[in-house]
Amino acid sequence: GQGAARAVGTQIGLDESCIQSQLLPEDKLHYVSSLKGSSTDRHPSLYGGNKLILMVGDGVNDAPALTVADIGVAMGEGAALAVEMSDVTLMDSNLTKLLFSMDIGAKVITTVKENIAFSIVVNLIAIVLTCFGKMTLFWAIVSDVGTMLLVTLNGMKLLSPRTIAAIERKQDGMLAVRTERKKDGERYENLNEVGSGDLELV
Repeated sequence: GQGAARAVGTQIGLDESCIQSQLLPEDKLHYVSSLKGSSTDRHPSLYGGNKLILMVGDGVNDAPALTVADIGVAMGEGAALAVEMSDVTLMDSNLTKLLFSMDIGAKVITTVKENIAFSIVVNLIAIVLTCFGKMTLFWAIVSDVGTMLLVTLNGMKLLSPRTIAAIERKQDGMLAVRTERKKDGERYENLNEVGSGDLELV
């Protein structure tokens, strides 16, 4: 009900204006549709376009909204139709893993950009040296293999316990700050992009 939605929204730091409850399937569909393309994305992206709307649902009545959302996430213990219509399924229905996946995804995109930029720079240097006759076959092989190894090692840092622990600490800190701000009566909208999904679960 509405009381449960407000209680959950308060705990996670949502502004009351972002809380929607007791919505029919068509209401959820229209609400998610209205959110698409409403503002710019705050997460790292390869294309830098508008924000993506993520919808989380666990029932048959969530299926239409899951379909129209850019990313539909179903709870593993939810209805079979919701699971079928979603893009991602949380097998153990743990929403903290959804936040973790979003944060690690942002780091993956940043790492991909770093690897692409590094590879381009190394290749440009090799091309310039080749044009001036300074590049030998040995150093060409070294630069190619070296770039591959460095790019691989840079990507493997995402699997390190330090990276995972940093993401978990960040999530704990953000949740604590959001809860404290809500208690102080401050209004903020830094969770708009996931608000629809949180509220449809109530």
